[in-house]
Amino acid sequence: MVAAWDCIRERFGAYSLVLPGTPSFICQPNLCTAHCCHAFSVNMGEAEASRMARETGMALVQFLELEEGDPITLPLAQPFLLAREGGHCRFLGPELGCTIYAGRPNACRLYPHFVIFLDTATGKVTTPPPEDGRRAVDALLAGQSSSPVPLLLGHVECPGFIGDPLPEASWRTLLEATYQLQYEEL
Repeated sequence: MVAAWDCIRERFGAYSLVLPGTPSFICQPNLCTAHCCHAFSVNMGEAEASRMARETGMALVQFLELEEGDPITLPLAQPFLLAREGGHCRFLGPELGCTIYAGRPNACRLYPHFVIFLDTATGKVTTPPPEDGRRAVDALLAGQSSSPVPLLLGHVECPGFIGDPLPEASWRTLLEATYQLQYEEL
């Protein structure tokens, strides 16, 4: 994994490779500037928007970006955008916490982690078909090599990477959970 990361590290300057032994993540609300809520627009799919409506009791028009009263739909697999106002997520509270935490979108559930795949033959980041991605993650978790190589990354702007060294079992659980949320719960 380290060799794969070294191939692309420069292109992913805002991220670091998360391996067993790296500091674990512990949310630091007293140090957090809510960089993620200010810097990123969050897109989501229909199933995710439905879950958010169910969890929050809100109608879609109350939490999605609108154009002429209708949700904006982008030509993407996840066509909706979470509403923003004042230069940040609409649901960022005054104490920099999420006001809809239980119903938050998957992108917010993932943060500050995500999984990318590196094709070792080309040295490029790839999005493998679901069955190839699953096979690569399963191989890595079984201690086998594969291509593409799944890499678990953490966003360096987040101040929460200050915990104890991540034990291998916890790293495996984190990789699996992050992969599932990012690729299998679309």
